[in-house]
Amino acid sequence: MLSDIIPEGFKDDVHHTLTEHNFKNTIINYFQSNGFFLVKTPLLEYSNKDTGVNTFKIVSKKNEKKLNIRDDITMQVARLSQTRLSKKTMPFKLCYYGEVVRKKGTMLRPERQFLQIGAECIGENSFLADVEILELAYKSLSLVGIKDITLEISSRVFLDSFFTKIKNSPKKNEIKRLIRLKDLASILNILETKYHKFLKDIFSCTGSYKNKKNNLKKLKVDNLTSKEVINIDTIMSNFLKRNSKINIFLDLSEIDKKYYHSGLRFTFFSKNIRGEIAQGGRYLVSKDDKKIIATGFTCYMDSLLRASSTKILHKKILVPFNISKKNLQLFIKKGYSILRYTGEKNINKKLARNQKCQFYYENNKIKKT
Repeated sequence: MLSDIIPEGFKDDVHHTLTEHNFKNTIINYFQSNGFFLVKTPLLEYSNKDTGVNTFKIVSKKNEKKLNIRDDITMQVARLSQTRLSKKTMPFKLCYYGEVVRKKGTMLRPERQFLQIGAECIGENSFLADVEILELAYKSLSLVGIKDITLEISSRVFLDSFFTKIKNSPKKNEIKRLIRLKDLASILNILETKYHKFLKDIFSCTGSYKNKKNNLKKLKVDNLTSKEVINIDTIMSNFLKRNSKINIFLDLSEIDKKYYHSGLRFTFFSKNIRGEIAQGGRYLVSKDDKKIIATGFTCYMDSLLRASSTKILHKKILVPFNISKKNLQLFIKKGYSILRYTGEKNINKKLARNQKCQFYYENNKIKKT
């Protein structure tokens, strides 16, 4: 039984491998054409305190260090920027691809292994780095046929400020649970009255960015939140100057599932497709007790394959085994995938169809099946 061999959330794939290969190359080539340097990180690393809860750990002998199978590549690239690349001048523009493995799937993403493709800008303080990453993500998705894209933006700054205010509350964990459920009414029933306005103002920012952006002004309660409101407005106004048609949704009541984001974060969705197709945002990288600003994003290939309208056509042609090298090169140049026939029969339409070929070469002519 296959279920006895392959765990839930994993699979053999024979139907989407060609499309995945082409999508990966298209996106990585686009990253490189925009000055992002391709790097590769290992599948295994030593376990550390920053390990996520969804990480597979490998334990061998009692006194040996624990190993992790990576469940995300972003922090690996951040670590790489401060080790192997530490002598180079920042900012770093790095891109990557690789398989990741997670301990558990979710309702929206039951897959526990998938290809992750991303780009990171590390060490650039300007808001223009965020704008560039947003545009890079949006264009990358468009290049592989993703349509009806919605961009959801958020920031942990405001909820973090709220949680700081109620840090001594015995009901803090219950309030967090209710925030995840978006149950504002129930929260207000157990929350001290003096905190009602700030939380209601956070929830009032949920909806179309165009309609809700003015509500952000209500959240300027201290220096940190004021800076973040200005930051969001500056980044989004610059992004929208050249990408005015995208649908943007604002939600500051979303609790960050990543442990490393430090401010503005974003998620891309596609209409009628389960799960996010890409996500990213700002985070901090540690170097010599200093915090370096970084921003980047990741595409999830399993979601891209579900969402894309692009179909990769495999132009497969059946040819005689002894076909000339000149013709072989010509067919390859024209984009054909060549199947050299090793049997004894004469090549014809029926034979080509049996070999799952859309074309065949007969009497010095290319013919359709």
